Amino acid sequence: MGEKIKKWLGRPIYIYLFGLFFLIYKTSLCFIFFDPLVFVFFLFGYCSINYIIILILKRLNLYKYGVLWILLLWICVLFTYPIVLTLENFINPVLIRFRYFLSIIVLLTFLIYQIKKRISPKKTRAINYVLNTFTLILTGSVLFSGLNSAIKEQKNYTNLQNKKAPSIEVKNKKDLIWILLDEYASPNSLKSQFNFHNPLTDSLSSKNFYIFNTIFSRNDTTIHSLSSLFNLDDSIPNQNFTYAANKLIHSLWIKKLKQDGYNFTNLDFLNIGAEPKFQHLRIFPDNYIDQILNETLIAGLWDKFKGNTMPFDNYNQNIIQKLPSILHQKHKQPNFLWIHLLIPHPPFYRDANGNLNKNPVDDPSKFPPSEVIKQYTGYVSYANKVVLNILNQIPDWKNKVIVISGDHGARMLIPPNDPRRKQPFAAIYYQGMDTTALSKIKYLQQIPFHLH
Repeated sequence: MGEKIKKWLGRPIYIYLFGLFFLIYKTSLCFIFFDPLVFVFFLFGYCSINYIIILILKRLNLYKYGVLWILLLWICVLFTYPIVLTLENFINPVLIRFRYFLSIIVLLTFLIYQIKKRISPKKTRAINYVLNTFTLILTGSVLFSGLNSAIKEQKNYTNLQNKKAPSIEVKNKKDLIWILLDEYASPNSLKSQFNFHNPLTDSLSSKNFYIFNTIFSRNDTTIHSLSSLFNLDDSIPNQNFTYAANKLIHSLWIKKLKQDGYNFTNLDFLNIGAEPKFQHLRIFPDNYIDQILNETLIAGLWDKFKGNTMPFDNYNQNIIQKLPSILHQKHKQPNFLWIHLLIPHPPFYRDANGNLNKNPVDDPSKFPPSEVIKQYTGYVSYANKVVLNILNQIPDWKNKVIVISGDHGARMLIPPNDPRRKQPFAAIYYQGMDTTALSKIKYLQQIPFHLH
């Protein structure tokens, strides 16, 4: 038995084992969404592709050049995004193209073949043995690490579920509308970071909104910020994005509101409270297929095939266009309308007048600060027009509860530990609001307790 195993490990089965490693790695990021049928389907497809490639190589008498290049190709295809991010730290992003990767793989294949000609079959088997063993060890390591994370997450989830029911008293069941503007900074942050006085504060003040000069979010990442907001707990520990997405699906706030007779309308790319998404964007996976394909070349090529070159702007414009009819829908129950716009989050697609920028800033770290400031503040001005337009379209808005906020502060042009990264914009309006109580709110995640 031992000899058979050793013989098998002497063959280049690492090509197939790498697919198993990849699927185990992706699954270990969040076991909650695991689907055995999808797992088997992907593994079968991966192995079938490799088998066909090797069969063709043998028929064309090219197998002698080795198969290590297949592994290199799969690494590029399945770990595209992490590789690109790493390479961008060392070389010009313009040079990062898949055709260049293919050229490098061809060159490496030729070098490997030249080396292979000079070593004996016994040493080749030894190399295969090492690569196979290493891949198996790597697979076991990520599985072990994933199980440890899953145990911790299960404890966090159990603790959250076992907590005392949220003490939100719904005294008046008024319609609630929350407009969330992604990465919209507080008035103080806009002034200090961008030397920009925000006219939205004046407009909303004239409409008797209560505006926070400084309020914090528990996190400067959207998924973590919203996960803690919708679970009525501003102390939720940071977990990976997929676990945070799962917590959003099981939102305690939405569950509580539904128990109190509310309807929930979800205009978001995230699955909040198990309500359907408004539109699918490839951000923060919340199902097993997206979990596997996230950050791969396959996902990137599929998005390009669909022809959507500006998915964020397309998402924003779809919401803006469909909002008038949604706002005028009548509900038998009080309604919570959640509107999440990816404005002024980069890429900064539009200027202050709503016209498309010719060269939008997508990564602020790769543009001059002056251009980042110009485009971000322009996008903030555009966001202001969108918000005021939405407010004007809300029937009888003064008899509703209105919240306008960011999810965190602007994360550009400041270091990672700068507190302004966690200082979002926030404004509240409803009749009879207690401004003294509102002034004591420190975190965005505490706002739900002050809306009824």
